[in-house]
Amino acid sequence: MKKITIALLEDNPTDMSNLINSFSHSNSIDVKYTFLNGSDFLHFLDHKTLEIDIAIIDFRMPVLNGLETYRNLIAKNVKFKLLLVSHGYYSHVMKEIMNMGTQNYCQKNGQIILKALSKLIEGRNIYADPSPVHQWDELTKSSSLALKDESSWLGLVSPLDKKIIRLVCLGLNSIQIATILNYETSSIEKYRCLILKNLCLKNSQQLAAWAFSNELITSSFLFQAQNGSVDEASLQQDEISLLKILKERGHNPSPKNKN
Repeated sequence: MKKITIALLEDNPTDMSNLINSFSHSNSIDVKYTFLNGSDFLHFLDHKTLEIDIAIIDFRMPVLNGLETYRNLIAKNVKFKLLLVSHGYYSHVMKEIMNMGTQNYCQKNGQIILKALSKLIEGRNIYADPSPVHQWDELTKSSSLALKDESSWLGLVSPLDKKIIRLVCLGLNSIQIATILNYETSSIEKYRCLILKNLCLKNSQQLAAWAFSNELITSSFLFQAQNGSVDEASLQQDEISLLKILKERGHNPSPKNKN
């Protein structure tokens, strides 16, 4: 029997390894390509035609999340099929997928994905009835499934890293960040390089996109930082702390600042 050829888009090394291991044991899946985020995959497609059957796309990814990647691929009219996956169930994601004319969204579990892939190849719907979706939803609410999606990057980003990332997103350079956080400029440069390396990103622009995609930085934080205000009701606790530091140091970042 011909193997199902896939491209796997997954930013979490553990999940990547676990899925590839599950697929290798099935003897029916050939993982042809792997990508760490949707942006890299779309860029690759701009320069090369992929001979694959299905792209498996993680929902939570840096730079360009799975849902946006899915939407872009639909717009490109790619010939291969798409399957969006996540540990936890998110009703808004299923709604968006169904609005795009499919129901190709399932739990990030090797055995569940294998069953879904077989149905996709045969041209069948993943869900013959809604009960598996209801079960997934209930499991998400009663366990830590959603946390597995949200925290995939948490072990890679320290509290100091978060401050630096937010300040980079405000357009501040390393000299300004060092002054605000009471560090040497050379130390901030090293931290910035390590942050990019750990998150598999290439530059500050990708870092900013990643921060927005993973909700590390919010529009409320940006607005208040640029206006020198602190509305604690609309902010996360660590955002409040950083804004207070900025206010104490007399910094009022402007959109004209450059990295």
